Amino acid sequence: MPEAPILPVALERNAAADAPYLVFHAGEVQRRLDAREAWVEARRWAAAMLAAGARRGDRVPILLPTSKDFVGAFLGAQLAGAVPVPLPTPLTFGRLDRTIERLDRIVTDADARLLVSTGRYARAAGAHAGLTARLRGMLDPEALGTPRAPTRWPGVDADDLALLQYTSGTSGDPKGVEITHRALAANTLAIAEALAIEPHDVGLSWLPVFHDMGLIGAICTPVTRPFEVHSLAPEAFIMRPRRWLHTLGEVGATISPAPNFAYALCTSRIDRPDELRLDGWRAALNGAETVYAATLDGFSDRFARAGFRRDAFTPVYGLAESTLVVTAPPPGRGPRETRFDVTALERGRAVEVDHGGRALVSVGVPAAGAEVRIAGAGGPVDAGVVGEIQTRGPSVMRGYFRRADASAASLDDGWLRTGDLGFVHGGELYVKGRAKDLIVQSGRNVYPDDVEQIALLDPAVRGAAAAFAVSDERRGTDALVVVVEVTERDPDTRARVAKAIRGRVLDALSVGVDEVALWPLGAIPRTTSGKVRRSACRDAWSRAS
Repeated sequence: MPEAPILPVALERNAAADAPYLVFHAGEVQRRLDAREAWVEARRWAAAMLAAGARRGDRVPILLPTSKDFVGAFLGAQLAGAVPVPLPTPLTFGRLDRTIERLDRIVTDADARLLVSTGRYARAAGAHAGLTARLRGMLDPEALGTPRAPTRWPGVDADDLALLQYTSGTSGDPKGVEITHRALAANTLAIAEALAIEPHDVGLSWLPVFHDMGLIGAICTPVTRPFEVHSLAPEAFIMRPRRWLHTLGEVGATISPAPNFAYALCTSRIDRPDELRLDGWRAALNGAETVYAATLDGFSDRFARAGFRRDAFTPVYGLAESTLVVTAPPPGRGPRETRFDVTALERGRAVEVDHGGRALVSVGVPAAGAEVRIAGAGGPVDAGVVGEIQTRGPSVMRGYFRRADASAASLDDGWLRTGDLGFVHGGELYVKGRAKDLIVQSGRNVYPDDVEQIALLDPAVRGAAAAFAVSDERRGTDALVVVVEVTERDPDTRARVAKAIRGRVLDALSVGVDEVALWPLGAIPRTTSGKVRRSACRDAWSRAS
């Protein structure tokens, strides 16, 4: 695979060519940031960081919402030779105290001395005694000004850190994923190749810019392969899903990514689909969590009248430890669904069947530069055998920041142990779920994703679902608990819902659910990227039981 230039070099090149870059949407107002202006902003931020004492390799946490300032600070830190550390900001209705607690843990772990933040985030950080003791300075976009640029910018090598990406935080111990400039350039180029991006393409993203899918896909990739990307704030989608699809048609977007839950949410909540225009959408990326065949089918059926073509779906697989993308289907082919025998899957084998069985969605083939293998306890296994997904290539992380033990446990001779279970069938990768979430009931492997998808089919379930195991010493096996979000309050109706979910799971998987818990909307814990936190849900359920 050819080398791509590191981002500051690519941005300077794009500025000289008057290339397009980003368009931010705030309500009805659009704020355009072309490559020339982005280069000016990056230099302004880099000068400010250097003036504030930032040195080459210093970690610089960035606590800003989706905005021109976030992009300027992120690219400016790289230009200054520092390492940007994007951090999640709460939604407009989010809890600020949790954000500051997480900030404190990450500032400590990253040994950061300079923070970029503004508004209520900056005020809250300044009032936190631990943070003020550790930080030597804070840069606020509103007071940045135009500092004098140095006569010469610090040099940046391809093997220097370009980014410290903290994991989503499903536990209280976030780890910093070390991504080099070489890895970032390689992965953005691989994304551009996988999607066959051309200058005339138009992107649209509402994904958080602190998370790998939104940051690498929507902020970094259009620097490596210039094309115009429109950006919505995450809360614009969360509060009104229709806004995403309406804007997509309005700006003529051809590429737009989202996790699986977003497509399911649009299917259940958006009415009058014929008023939308989705005929230009050629790459509807679906990733960051399990891709369900039922979701693809439901969305395609509902939005066909808006011009959406099912072959626009592009199911992908990736993770922060490999910068972002690992596998993707061939451009324009559309999704590939295959049915597999349920009993064989429980025994660790993928056996295709013509009818019945379980429909799984392929996430494609390795992206440019990447290798993928499936490994068992004794090493690599043959096609059709379920095991841990492993990958290696130029996009793989250097390690976890100052976590030698965790790095050694995740990296083996260049191979990244993803912790995800899957198999190869027909030359393509299929993902079954996380190894640590696997439920073993009476000697059978039960995948929580399968249980959750079945539970979500019940019309009374209005939000998320979480399935997890609880050790049952009396029975000597795992008890299966399913938590769903509902709005029903009538006790008789709730009892019928719980009974129906038990029946659905038993019919589909021949697995008995030991308990169904009905929680209100929003009660199931999620990560900052929207994934269900099963372990946190299990803890909350245990406390309430």
